[in-house]
Amino acid sequence: MANPFSLQIHIEVMSAQNRSNQVTVLIIDEQSTQSKTLNRSLLKSIKPLIFGLGTATAVSAATASYLFYLQTQHQSETSQYKQEINSLNQEIVDLQNLTSEEINSKIKSLQNSERTVQALQKYLKDRGVKAAPVAASPKEQKMTDAAGGPEIKLAAPIPYAEDYRRQTERLLEQARKIPLGIPHTGSISSRFGPRSNPFGKASQEMHLGLDFRGNIGENIRATADGTVSTAGMQNGYGRVVKIDHGYGYQTVYAHLSAINVATGDKIKAGDVIGKLGNSGRSTGSHLHYEVRLNGNHLDPEHFLTLDK
Repeated sequence: MANPFSLQIHIEVMSAQNRSNQVTVLIIDEQSTQSKTLNRSLLKSIKPLIFGLGTATAVSAATASYLFYLQTQHQSETSQYKQEINSLNQEIVDLQNLTSEEINSKIKSLQNSERTVQALQKYLKDRGVKAAPVAASPKEQKMTDAAGGPEIKLAAPIPYAEDYRRQTERLLEQARKIPLGIPHTGSISSRFGPRSNPFGKASQEMHLGLDFRGNIGENIRATADGTVSTAGMQNGYGRVVKIDHGYGYQTVYAHLSAINVATGDKIKAGDVIGKLGNSGRSTGSHLHYEVRLNGNHLDPEHFLTLDK
């Protein structure tokens, strides 16, 4: 589209005789070319006016060009808004075309998903994690005096999809930080709680973790996402790795023969963090595994399966 404000004026002196008091002036714009014969003294007197006219024309052209730019931007944005409106209208048509059976099927599917997420939420709560409730209903909206459209009645409220998705993702993120499952596949050789002294002394001692039998060099895996807070030698534990998982949880992996991580490393559930060994206070090759919550020792066996 041509710019309608791009008018330019050119004034040129075409010819003049030395002894004549007349001059020929050529006036050129975008539409036409004209020639005028003027008195030399008159031309001299109107020169400042001609210069001012040219300057004003240039300024007007610049202003007009900017206005033309704004008009073009407005047209582009209007076109984009129209496309979005058309897309929303199509979604409304699609919803109107759904049968009651299809709507009820979608509602049932969402309700099943909601029950699953609520069960996960309860599990996290039982494990000491504060999980926000899942909202299965749309957020309340203020009434407006400029709304309408066809009435579509549903058999049951459909969860507010975007908010529901965000809450579900947050629950899954929390679940990944809970130490679930086993750190090693060996059988349990000593459980959590009071036990006889394994070194043969006639005494009782408190065992604060689970012991897993195994062979030296076998992989030991983290049971949740977290950050390594300790990786090295420690009295009693021998070579030990401690991982902070957030929400107050920490796991401990002791008596290792080798350590594969360093303090500050970010760990994902299932990562190999070391090798089974017999270092520290130990009667044979095994893994000593602990689960702590806010500094308190918990029975790790409660975290090995989801049915406890």
